Amino acid sequence: MVYDAVILAGGKICDELKAAAPYDNEAFIRIAGQPMILYVYRALRQTDYIKRIVISGPGQELQKITPEDENLFFADEGENAIESLANAVQLLKNYSISEMVLVMPTDIPFITRAAIDDFIEQAERTDGDFFYALTSKEVNEKKFPGVSRTYVHLKEGIFTGGNLFLMRSEMIDKALDMAVQLVMRRKNPLAMGRLFGFRMVCNYLLKKLSIDMAEKRFYEVVNIKGKAIISTFAEVGVDVDKLSDLELAKEYLGNRIF
Repeated sequence: MVYDAVILAGGKICDELKAAAPYDNEAFIRIAGQPMILYVYRALRQTDYIKRIVISGPGQELQKITPEDENLFFADEGENAIESLANAVQLLKNYSISEMVLVMPTDIPFITRAAIDDFIEQAERTDGDFFYALTSKEVNEKKFPGVSRTYVHLKEGIFTGGNLFLMRSEMIDKALDMAVQLVMRRKNPLAMGRLFGFRMVCNYLLKKLSIDMAEKRFYEVVNIKGKAIISTFAEVGVDVDKLSDLELAKEYLGNRIF
């Protein structure tokens, strides 16, 4: 099956990164001579699962650094991630939106075709409406030793929130706000727990929280069948949002050949 994809490229750069990379938007940060968003775009273009790509961000500037592509579109960035994603989805609806839509941020330059393919293939084998990637600490440390991430201790292991989301189109309007709330809280376990209630926080603090419990609570709160997809690709769980990440990206991607 072939899907549409959205890259959220409206994120403002933090002060720490801006001191090292003088840009206002993460998408334009250069890594090994390439704007960060091109790493994400190229990975999407390499997979057979994706046809149309919508980049939600400063369109005029983004068009100057992206290649000509009849299946690449630009949507206006919103005041926040919710509006940016909504704008992209509305644009896709004009072209008969695909059954499911893959959503990702612009700050994941490590992402690869293999990681995207694996995530989609796992989701296709799973009964759900909203799919959210997780990667384990073990996987991240093996690929990127010493990388600094925020982890949660679940009954199944130690995980960090990934940066790939797959949403069933008919559920997008319903899931839109929750998707962005998850993105905003993915590095704060307690904030994530508060989103779903006191019981979740208690189970987390007592290290009794399981993925199955979280999925069931998700359904109770939003009436959407959400499913965690555990990825064995660290590229899914490592993004560039601080100086140490940028240095890692420059070191790791410096020799990549396009």
